Amino acid sequence: MSENITPLTTEHLRLMRDDIAEFRAEMRVEFGKVTAEFDDMKKRFRVQEHHITGLRRDEVATAEEITDLRHQIDALLVRLKRLEDRTPH
Repeated sequence: MSENITPLTTEHLRLMRDDIAEFRAEMRVEFGKVTAEFDDMKKRFRVQEHHITGLRRDEVATAEEITDLRHQIDALLVRLKRLEDRTPH
């Protein structure tokens, strides 16, 4: 009886090994796709981060320009006030 079980057990183990090997091969392919998609996403995120950095730089430059314009306007208002104070009404 054990003579009949050994080949059957061996055959089942071989089938299971083949199924596992096939599954691993499929997973390698799927994992490769996921890895490629993940790499693509990382690349796109880097591009977006670059754009955001550029926007922040532009925002800082704009704030600097606004500050300079405010100082110029303040200086002009001071000069205008002095001129108004000099002229009689």
